[in-house]
Amino acid sequence: MANSNLHPVTLTFANRELERKFREHYHQRAVIRFRWAMVLAIALYSIFAILDSVSVGELWPRIWFIRFALVNPLLLVALLLSFRKRFFIRYYQEIASLSILVGGGGILAMLALIPDPALYLYSQGLMLVIIYNYTFLGLRFVRASLNCLLIIIGFEIVSLMVNPLPSHVFINNNFFLISANLIGMAVAYYLEKLNRDNFLHGISLRKLAEVDSLTGLLNRGFFMDEVKRFLSRDSGVEGRSAFCLLDLDRFKEINDRLGHMVGDDILMNLGQAIRRKMRASDLIGRLGGDELGFFFPEVKDELDIFNIFVKLKGEFQAVTKGLEWPITFSVGCVIFGPETRELFQCYARADRALLRAKQYRDYLIMVDDREVVIMEKKL
Repeated sequence: MANSNLHPVTLTFANRELERKFREHYHQRAVIRFRWAMVLAIALYSIFAILDSVSVGELWPRIWFIRFALVNPLLLVALLLSFRKRFFIRYYQEIASLSILVGGGGILAMLALIPDPALYLYSQGLMLVIIYNYTFLGLRFVRASLNCLLIIIGFEIVSLMVNPLPSHVFINNNFFLISANLIGMAVAYYLEKLNRDNFLHGISLRKLAEVDSLTGLLNRGFFMDEVKRFLSRDSGVEGRSAFCLLDLDRFKEINDRLGHMVGDDILMNLGQAIRRKMRASDLIGRLGGDELGFFFPEVKDELDIFNIFVKLKGEFQAVTKGLEWPITFSVGCVIFGPETRELFQCYARADRALLRAKQYRDYLIMVDDREVVIMEKKL
Protein backbone atom coordinates (compact mmCIF):
# COMPACT_ATOMS: atom_id res chain seq x y z
CA MET A 1 0.00 0.00 0.00
CA ALA A 2 1.39 3.38 -1.02
CA ASN A 3 2.85 5.52 1.76
CA SER A 4 2.19 2.80 4.36
CA ASN A 5 5.86 2.40 5.31
CA LEU A 6 6.49 2.37 9.04
CA HIS A 7 9.14 4.45 10.73
CA PRO A 8 11.50 1.86 12.27
CA VAL A 9 11.61 3.58 15.67
CA THR A 10 8.37 5.50 16.19
CA LEU A 11 6.22 3.01 14.24
CA THR A 12 4.22 5.73 12.50
CA PHE A 13 2.90 5.51 8.94
CA ALA A 14 4.47 7.81 6.37
CA ASN A 15 0.97 8.70 5.17
CA ARG A 16 -0.53 11.16 7.68
CA GLU A 17 -4.13 10.35 6.78
CA LEU A 18 -3.44 6.63 7.18
CA GLU A 19 -1.81 7.33 10.56
CA ARG A 20 -4.84 9.36 11.66
CA LYS A 21 -7.24 6.58 10.67
CA PHE A 22 -5.15 3.95 12.43
CA ARG A 23 -5.09 5.90 15.69
CA GLU A 24 -8.82 6.54 15.58
CA HIS A 25 -9.51 2.86 14.85
CA TYR A 26 -7.07 1.67 17.51
CA HIS A 27 -8.32 4.02 20.22
CA GLN A 28 -11.96 3.13 19.56
CA ARG A 29 -11.15 -0.52 20.17
CA ALA A 30 -9.21 0.31 23.36
CA VAL A 31 -12.01 2.15 25.19
CA ILE A 32 -13.58 -0.88 26.92
CA ARG A 33 -10.18 -2.33 27.80
CA PHE A 34 -9.13 0.99 29.31
CA ARG A 35 -12.23 1.10 31.51
CA TRP A 36 -11.59 -2.38 32.88
CA ALA A 37 -7.92 -1.50 33.38
CA MET A 38 -8.84 1.57 35.43
CA VAL A 39 -11.36 -0.36 37.53
CA LEU A 40 -8.74 -3.01 38.27
CA ALA A 41 -6.06 -0.39 39.00
CA ILE A 42 -8.32 1.40 41.50
CA ALA A 43 -9.20 -1.94 43.11
CA LEU A 44 -5.55 -2.98 43.43
CA TYR A 45 -4.50 0.38 44.80
CA SER A 46 -7.27 0.07 47.40
CA ILE A 47 -6.61 -3.58 48.32
CA PHE A 48 -2.93 -2.90 48.94
CA ALA A 49 -4.04 -0.53 51.69
CA ILE A 50 -4.32 -3.69 53.80
CA LEU A 51 -0.54 -4.00 53.47
CA ASP A 52 -0.12 -0.48 54.80
CA SER A 53 -1.83 -1.32 58.08
CA VAL A 54 0.72 -4.03 58.90
CA SER A 55 3.87 -2.69 57.19
CA VAL A 56 4.29 1.06 57.66
CA GLY A 57 3.18 1.58 61.23
CA GLU A 58 2.30 5.16 62.10
CA LEU A 59 2.86 6.30 58.51
CA TRP A 60 -0.31 4.62 57.28
CA PRO A 61 -2.44 7.84 57.30
CA ARG A 62 0.04 9.54 54.96
CA ILE A 63 0.19 6.47 52.69
CA TRP A 64 -3.60 6.26 52.63
CA PHE A 65 -3.74 9.95 51.73
CA ILE A 66 -1.60 9.15 48.67
CA ARG A 67 -3.80 6.19 47.77
CA PHE A 68 -7.28 7.51 48.42
CA ALA A 69 -6.95 11.30 48.15
CA LEU A 70 -4.53 11.55 45.24
CA VAL A 71 -4.07 8.46 43.08
CA ASN A 72 -7.51 6.81 43.14
CA PRO A 73 -9.45 10.05 42.47
CA LEU A 74 -7.22 10.83 39.49
CA LEU A 75 -7.64 7.30 38.12
CA LEU A 76 -11.40 7.70 38.61
CA VAL A 77 -11.32 10.93 36.60
CA ALA A 78 -9.52 9.06 33.79
CA LEU A 79 -12.21 6.36 33.94
CA LEU A 80 -15.00 8.93 33.73
CA LEU A 81 -13.31 10.69 30.81
CA SER A 82 -13.59 7.45 28.84
CA PHE A 83 -17.36 8.03 28.72
CA ARG A 84 -16.81 11.29 26.84
CA LYS A 85 -15.99 9.09 23.92
CA ARG A 86 -15.17 11.62 21.24
CA PHE A 87 -12.81 13.57 23.50
CA PHE A 88 -11.34 10.38 24.95
CA ILE A 89 -10.56 8.80 21.58
CA ARG A 90 -8.83 11.97 20.46
CA TYR A 91 -6.63 12.17 23.57
CA TYR A 92 -6.41 8.49 24.46
CA GLN A 93 -2.62 8.25 24.51
CA GLU A 94 -2.27 11.34 26.70
CA ILE A 95 -4.93 10.21 29.20
CA ALA A 96 -3.57 6.66 29.40
CA SER A 97 -0.01 7.95 29.83
CA LEU A 98 -1.05 10.31 32.63
CA SER A 99 -2.83 7.40 34.34
CA ILE A 100 0.40 5.39 34.29
CA LEU A 101 2.43 8.32 35.60
CA VAL A 102 -0.11 8.92 38.37
CA GLY A 103 0.07 5.26 39.43
CA GLY A 104 3.86 5.17 39.26
CA GLY A 105 4.16 8.57 40.91
CA GLY A 106 1.99 7.40 43.81
CA ILE A 107 4.33 4.48 44.49
CA LEU A 108 7.38 6.75 44.26
CA ALA A 109 5.76 9.09 46.79
CA MET A 110 5.27 6.14 49.14
CA LEU A 111 8.89 5.05 48.65
CA ALA A 112 9.99 8.53 49.65
CA LEU A 113 8.24 8.09 53.02
CA ILE A 114 8.46 4.41 53.97
CA PRO A 115 11.42 3.23 56.09
CA ASP A 116 13.21 -0.14 56.04
CA PRO A 117 12.30 -2.96 55.66
CA ALA A 118 8.86 -2.21 54.14
CA LEU A 119 10.60 0.03 51.64
CA TYR A 120 11.94 -3.00 49.76
CA LEU A 121 8.47 -4.54 49.52
CA TYR A 122 6.77 -1.44 48.14
CA SER A 123 9.36 -0.94 45.41
CA GLN A 124 8.00 -4.08 43.75
CA GLY A 125 4.80 -2.18 43.03
CA LEU A 126 6.61 -0.43 40.21
CA MET A 127 6.76 -3.78 38.41
CA LEU A 128 2.96 -3.84 38.30
CA VAL A 129 2.96 -0.34 36.83
CA ILE A 130 5.40 -1.47 34.13
CA ILE A 131 3.15 -4.41 33.23
CA TYR A 132 0.17 -2.08 32.96
CA ASN A 133 2.17 0.41 30.94
CA TYR A 134 3.40 -1.97 28.27
CA THR A 135 0.56 -4.47 27.91
CA PHE A 136 -2.80 -3.58 29.41
CA LEU A 137 -3.53 -0.03 28.26
CA GLY A 138 -2.54 -0.34 24.60
CA LEU A 139 -0.11 2.54 24.77
CA ARG A 140 2.04 3.13 21.72
CA PHE A 141 5.65 1.97 21.93
CA VAL A 142 7.11 5.48 22.11
CA ARG A 143 4.63 6.67 24.75
CA ALA A 144 5.04 3.58 26.90
CA SER A 145 8.84 3.77 26.72
CA LEU A 146 8.82 7.45 27.71
CA ASN A 147 6.50 6.73 30.65
CA CYS A 148 8.81 4.06 32.04
CA LEU A 149 11.87 6.22 31.49
CA LEU A 150 10.28 8.94 33.64
CA ILE A 151 9.33 6.42 36.33
CA ILE A 152 12.85 4.96 36.41
CA ILE A 153 14.36 8.45 36.67
CA GLY A 154 11.98 9.14 39.55
CA PHE A 155 13.03 5.89 41.23
CA GLU A 156 16.70 6.83 40.93
CA ILE A 157 16.06 10.25 42.52
CA VAL A 158 14.02 8.80 45.40
CA SER A 159 16.41 5.88 46.01
CA LEU A 160 19.58 7.98 45.92
CA MET A 161 18.59 11.38 47.29
CA VAL A 162 15.22 11.38 49.07
CA ASN A 163 15.11 8.04 50.91
CA PRO A 164 18.41 6.30 50.10
CA LEU A 165 18.51 2.53 49.73
CA PRO A 166 21.46 0.36 50.75
CA SER A 167 23.75 -0.05 47.75
CA HIS A 168 23.10 -3.79 47.29
CA VAL A 169 19.31 -3.25 47.40
CA PHE A 170 19.57 -0.28 45.04
CA ILE A 171 21.56 -2.32 42.51
CA ASN A 172 19.21 -5.31 42.82
CA ASN A 173 16.07 -3.20 42.35
CA ASN A 174 17.56 -1.38 39.38
CA PHE A 175 18.57 -4.65 37.75
CA PHE A 176 15.04 -6.02 37.83
CA LEU A 177 13.36 -2.70 37.09
CA ILE A 178 15.49 -1.97 34.02
CA SER A 179 15.31 -5.59 32.82
CA ALA A 180 11.52 -5.55 33.08
CA ASN A 181 11.49 -2.25 31.21
CA LEU A 182 13.60 -3.64 28.34
CA ILE A 183 11.36 -6.71 28.06
CA GLY A 184 8.29 -4.45 28.13
CA MET A 185 9.72 -2.25 25.38
CA ALA A 186 10.25 -5.29 23.15
CA VAL A 187 6.70 -6.51 23.84
CA ALA A 188 5.19 -3.06 23.20
CA TYR A 189 7.13 -2.70 19.94
CA TYR A 190 5.97 -6.11 18.73
CA LEU A 191 2.33 -5.52 19.73
CA GLU A 192 2.12 -2.12 18.07
CA LYS A 193 3.71 -3.39 14.87
CA LEU A 194 1.32 -6.35 14.88
CA ASN A 195 -1.66 -4.02 15.35
CA ARG A 196 -0.52 -1.82 12.49
CA ASP A 197 0.06 -4.80 10.19
CA ASN A 198 -3.42 -6.10 11.02
CA PHE A 199 -4.88 -2.66 10.32
CA LEU A 200 -3.27 -2.60 6.86
CA HIS A 201 -4.45 -6.15 6.21
CA GLY A 202 -8.00 -5.14 7.13
CA ILE A 203 -7.84 -2.19 4.72
CA SER A 204 -6.63 -4.52 1.95
CA LEU A 205 -9.49 -6.94 2.59
CA ARG A 206 -12.05 -4.13 2.58
CA LYS A 207 -10.57 -2.79 -0.62
CA LEU A 208 -10.93 -6.20 -2.26
CA ALA A 209 -14.57 -6.26 -1.18
CA GLU A 210 -15.32 -2.70 -2.32
CA VAL A 211 -13.22 -2.09 -5.43
CA ASP A 212 -13.57 -3.40 -8.97
CA SER A 213 -10.29 -5.16 -9.76
CA LEU A 214 -10.16 -4.06 -13.42
CA THR A 215 -10.89 -0.33 -13.18
CA GLY A 216 -9.90 0.38 -9.58
CA LEU A 217 -13.30 2.06 -9.07
CA LEU A 218 -15.94 1.02 -6.57
CA ASN A 219 -17.76 -2.18 -7.45
CA ARG A 220 -21.49 -2.12 -8.14
CA GLY A 221 -22.66 -3.34 -4.75
CA PHE A 222 -20.58 -0.95 -2.67
CA PHE A 223 -21.26 2.02 -4.97
CA MET A 224 -25.02 1.51 -4.82
CA ASP A 225 -24.94 1.02 -1.05
CA GLU A 226 -22.99 4.25 -0.56
CA VAL A 227 -25.40 6.25 -2.73
CA LYS A 228 -28.38 4.73 -0.88
CA ARG A 229 -26.76 5.65 2.42
CA PHE A 230 -26.31 9.25 1.29
CA LEU A 231 -29.88 9.54 0.02
CA SER A 232 -31.39 8.00 3.15
CA ARG A 233 -29.70 10.28 5.67
CA ASP A 234 -29.98 13.97 6.39
CA SER A 235 -26.68 14.94 4.78
CA GLY A 236 -26.92 18.63 5.55
CA VAL A 237 -26.58 19.40 1.84
CA GLU A 238 -29.39 21.81 0.94
CA GLY A 239 -28.53 22.13 -2.74
CA ARG A 240 -28.84 19.69 -5.58
CA SER A 241 -27.11 16.40 -6.28
CA ALA A 242 -26.52 14.51 -9.53
CA PHE A 243 -26.57 10.85 -10.52
CA CYS A 244 -24.98 10.03 -13.88
CA LEU A 245 -24.44 6.93 -16.00
CA LEU A 246 -21.58 6.68 -18.49
CA ASP A 247 -21.41 4.15 -21.30
CA LEU A 248 -18.62 3.71 -23.85
CA ASP A 249 -19.70 4.18 -27.47
CA ARG A 250 -19.25 1.21 -29.81
CA PHE A 251 -17.68 -0.86 -27.04
CA LYS A 252 -19.19 -4.13 -28.28
CA GLU A 253 -17.75 -3.41 -31.72
CA ILE A 254 -14.34 -2.78 -30.15
CA ASN A 255 -14.49 -6.11 -28.32
CA ASP A 256 -15.59 -7.95 -31.46
CA ARG A 257 -12.95 -6.42 -33.74
CA LEU A 258 -9.97 -5.93 -31.42
CA GLY A 259 -10.59 -8.56 -28.77
CA HIS A 260 -11.56 -8.53 -25.14
CA MET A 261 -7.99 -7.90 -24.00
CA VAL A 262 -8.07 -4.52 -25.74
CA GLY A 263 -11.50 -3.88 -24.25
CA ASP A 264 -10.15 -4.58 -20.77
CA ASP A 265 -7.22 -2.22 -21.40
CA ILE A 266 -9.66 0.51 -22.41
CA LEU A 267 -11.67 0.05 -19.22
CA MET A 268 -8.47 0.05 -17.18
CA ASN A 269 -7.35 3.31 -18.81
CA LEU A 270 -10.78 4.82 -18.24
CA GLY A 271 -10.55 3.93 -14.55
CA GLN A 272 -7.12 5.55 -14.31
CA ALA A 273 -8.34 8.70 -16.05
CA ILE A 274 -11.31 8.94 -13.68
CA ARG A 275 -9.17 8.52 -10.56
CA ARG A 276 -6.90 11.33 -11.75
CA LYS A 277 -9.66 13.79 -12.62
CA MET A 278 -12.51 13.21 -10.18
CA ARG A 279 -12.92 14.89 -6.80
CA ALA A 280 -12.49 12.96 -3.57
CA SER A 281 -16.09 13.76 -2.54
CA ASP A 282 -17.57 12.11 -5.65
CA LEU A 283 -18.59 8.45 -5.80
CA ILE A 284 -17.73 6.50 -8.95
CA GLY A 285 -18.36 2.81 -9.52
CA ARG A 286 -18.38 0.22 -12.26
CA LEU A 287 -21.93 -1.05 -12.58
CA GLY A 288 -21.22 -3.77 -15.11
CA GLY A 289 -19.50 -4.16 -18.46
CA ASP A 290 -18.61 -0.68 -19.71
CA GLU A 291 -21.30 1.13 -17.70
CA LEU A 292 -20.09 3.39 -14.91
CA GLY A 293 -22.07 5.25 -12.27
CA PHE A 294 -21.25 8.71 -10.92
CA PHE A 295 -22.77 10.36 -7.87
CA PHE A 296 -22.06 14.04 -7.20
CA PRO A 297 -23.34 14.95 -3.70
CA GLU A 298 -23.34 18.70 -4.26
CA VAL A 299 -23.94 20.44 -7.59
CA LYS A 300 -23.87 24.22 -7.83
CA ASP A 301 -24.11 24.51 -11.63
CA GLU A 302 -25.06 22.03 -14.35
CA LEU A 303 -22.08 23.23 -16.37
CA ASP A 304 -19.76 21.97 -13.64
CA ILE A 305 -20.93 18.43 -14.34
CA PHE A 306 -20.56 18.91 -18.09
CA ASN A 307 -17.04 20.29 -17.70
CA ILE A 308 -16.03 17.35 -15.51
CA PHE A 309 -16.94 14.92 -18.28
CA VAL A 310 -15.28 17.07 -20.95
CA LYS A 311 -12.02 16.98 -18.97
CA LEU A 312 -12.45 13.27 -18.40
CA LYS A 313 -12.91 12.73 -22.13
CA GLY A 314 -9.68 14.62 -22.90
CA GLU A 315 -7.73 12.62 -20.32
CA PHE A 316 -9.22 9.34 -21.52
CA GLN A 317 -8.50 9.99 -25.20
CA ALA A 318 -4.93 10.99 -24.34
CA VAL A 319 -4.25 7.54 -22.88
CA THR A 320 -6.07 5.67 -25.69
CA LYS A 321 -4.74 7.62 -28.68
CA GLY A 322 -2.89 4.57 -30.01
CA LEU A 323 -6.11 2.77 -30.98
CA GLU A 324 -7.51 2.64 -34.52
CA TRP A 325 -10.29 5.12 -33.75
CA PRO A 326 -10.91 7.60 -30.93
CA ILE A 327 -12.90 6.19 -28.05
CA THR A 328 -15.87 8.26 -26.94
CA PHE A 329 -18.58 7.84 -24.35
CA SER A 330 -22.11 9.00 -23.73
CA VAL A 331 -23.51 10.25 -20.43
CA GLY A 332 -27.00 10.46 -18.98
CA CYS A 333 -27.54 12.53 -15.83
CA VAL A 334 -30.37 13.42 -13.51
CA ILE A 335 -30.21 16.48 -11.24
CA PHE A 336 -32.35 16.33 -8.10
CA GLY A 337 -32.94 18.12 -4.83
CA PRO A 338 -32.72 16.92 -1.21
CA GLU A 339 -36.32 15.70 -1.27
CA THR A 340 -35.33 12.79 -3.54
CA ARG A 341 -34.60 9.65 -1.49
CA GLU A 342 -35.08 6.79 -3.95
CA LEU A 343 -32.00 5.47 -5.75
CA PHE A 344 -34.13 3.41 -8.14
CA GLN A 345 -35.84 6.57 -9.46
CA CYS A 346 -32.50 8.32 -9.96
CA TYR A 347 -31.05 5.31 -11.74
CA ALA A 348 -34.06 4.90 -14.03
CA ARG A 349 -34.10 8.58 -15.04
CA ALA A 350 -30.36 8.65 -15.67
CA ASP A 351 -30.64 5.43 -17.66
CA ARG A 352 -33.34 6.86 -19.93
CA ALA A 353 -31.23 9.99 -20.44
CA LEU A 354 -28.25 7.76 -21.30
CA LEU A 355 -30.25 5.84 -23.92
CA ARG A 356 -31.09 9.13 -25.64
CA ALA A 357 -27.46 10.30 -25.46
CA LYS A 358 -26.21 7.05 -27.01
CA GLN A 359 -28.38 7.66 -30.06
CA TYR A 360 -26.14 10.66 -30.83
CA ARG A 361 -22.88 9.24 -29.39
CA ASP A 362 -20.38 11.41 -27.56
CA TYR A 363 -23.21 13.38 -25.94
CA LEU A 364 -24.31 14.31 -22.46
CA ILE A 365 -28.01 14.65 -21.75
CA MET A 366 -29.10 15.97 -18.38
CA VAL A 367 -32.64 15.95 -17.00
CA ASP A 368 -34.26 17.18 -13.80
CA ASP A 369 -36.26 15.01 -11.40
CA ARG A 370 -39.33 15.43 -13.66
CA GLU A 371 -37.24 14.26 -16.64
CA VAL A 372 -37.34 17.65 -18.33
CA VAL A 373 -34.17 18.03 -20.41
CA ILE A 374 -32.04 20.85 -19.00
CA MET A 375 -28.89 20.15 -21.02
CA GLU A 376 -28.11 18.35 -24.25
CA LYS A 377 -24.53 18.93 -25.43
CA LYS A 378 -21.78 17.21 -27.35
CA LEU A 379 -18.80 16.35 -25.18
